[in-house]
Amino acid sequence: MTAVLVGVDIVSADRLTRAVARGGATLARHVGPGMEAFPVKESFIKAVGARPPGFSWHDFEAAAEPPPPWAGELLDEAAAELTAATGLILTGGAAYVLRGACQEAARLRLAGPVAGAARWGSGAGLLVSLAVVYVDRKDTRCP
Repeated sequence: MTAVLVGVDIVSADRLTRAVARGGATLARHVGPGMEAFPVKESFIKAVGARPPGFSWHDFEAAAEPPPPWAGELLDEAAAELTAATGLILTGGAAYVLRGACQEAARLRLAGPVAGAARWGSGAGLLVSLAVVYVDRKDTRCP
C-alpha cells in the first residue's frame, strides 16, 4: 500500500471566532469561506509536515471530483477512529488539490504527484478536521 500523510486539527470555535474578529477580511481572504476552512487547511499543513518556505493558505483547494475509492475508505476509517476518540462527528468532506510549496513538500515526502482529501465536523464548541495526502495515481484501485 502507498504511504499517506495524515494531519488532524481541533480548534475551539470561540477561539477561531476571536481570530476572525481580529483578522477580519484579511484572515477570511487567506483562509477562505466557512469556519471549517481554517481547521481543514491546518490539518493539511500538519499532514505535509509544516508550513514550507513559500507557503500560501491557497496551497489547498477543494476539488470537484471525489478522492479515489481506496483513499475515501482510508479517510472514512480514520474519521471513525477520530470520532470514537473525541466524540466529534465528521460530517463534511471533500477531495483537495495541493499546490505551491505544500504540494512540493508533500511530493518530496511521498515521491510522486500528490492529492488530498479531508473530513470535518463540529461539536461541543470545537471544530475538527482530518486530512490525508496521498500519491495521486490515476488508477482508482488501492496501490
